[in-house]
Amino acid sequence: MCPIWGTPAGVVQPGNRLALLVQSPRAGGDYEITETAIAMIEGGALDERAKAKLTTMLIDRRHEGEDPSIVDSIMLEEVKNVPLLADKERAEYLLRYIADQESSSPGLAVRIGYPIVPGALAHSESWTDSQVKTLVFYMEGAQWVKVVRTLDGMTCSLTSDGHVHLDAMREEPKGRQVFVAMWFDSGMTDAYEHGIAPGIQDAGFIPVRIDEKKNANRIDDDIINEIKKSRFVVADMTHGAHGARGSVYYEAGFALGHGLEVIYCCRQDCMEGLVFDTRQYHHIVWETPVELRRKLAERIRARIGSLDKALVAKGSQENPLPRRPGGLP
Repeated sequence: MCPIWGTPAGVVQPGNRLALLVQSPRAGGDYEITETAIAMIEGGALDERAKAKLTTMLIDRRHEGEDPSIVDSIMLEEVKNVPLLADKERAEYLLRYIADQESSSPGLAVRIGYPIVPGALAHSESWTDSQVKTLVFYMEGAQWVKVVRTLDGMTCSLTSDGHVHLDAMREEPKGRQVFVAMWFDSGMTDAYEHGIAPGIQDAGFIPVRIDEKKNANRIDDDIINEIKKSRFVVADMTHGAHGARGSVYYEAGFALGHGLEVIYCCRQDCMEGLVFDTRQYHHIVWETPVELRRKLAERIRARIGSLDKALVAKGSQENPLPRRPGGLP
């Protein structure tokens, strides 16, 4: 059974590792999960919404080439602070799923229900059949899909407008990821855990720090890859007695060179040590992690926007989602 959803799945324990490899259609594919994470889920750590958000996180990581992803206690805590996808974006995830299924079976319409197939639930951040039905109704109204409903089920196939919209989605690869460049010193743990990470999450984005990445390859290659996948970069220039952190300057410069927004931060007592190259940029000056969290969230909302709110606003202007009884909350 799938440890996340309690649905049918293939489960094996690779080697002597204290983790299970799970092949779960309801979770959108393969993932690994630690014994600690399993115990937390069995203890009620995640409600249905959190499970749906965790499933989306796994799907995103597979889409970015990380397969299988590892579900551990850290990920379970992270997912609690991630906002639900906006309605329009959930429909777009489902559209991508239908396109993928069509490509594997050319000429055949994709079965969605009834009951709703696990893959459609997984790829739309849904936890009830009625939510998927509402999203299908939305896609039909936007003329992205042709829907055939019978007593035996419901099938979807992409229209020409659906393919055009899918192409436009592929041209906008940046999602919710934010790369964090900072000094990896134990004295900065509180600043990250109680300042930078929650500040990014408060604005609806997901922080990524290279030392937390699982299955890392060459560290410099991973850094470049993660920055390229990010929406923007947060660079904290705080440093120790030995002076400026060259790697942080490099990562911020690389991001700027590739057209990404960089939000600079620095602890008050380190401001005088900033090098000339970045002193010209406006920095969030902070003294406590609580202050850093508040200021960072405000700066992100002002310069980037709050992703969840922005998507809801965009969706409501372009294709308002009809509300039906039992539909999306």
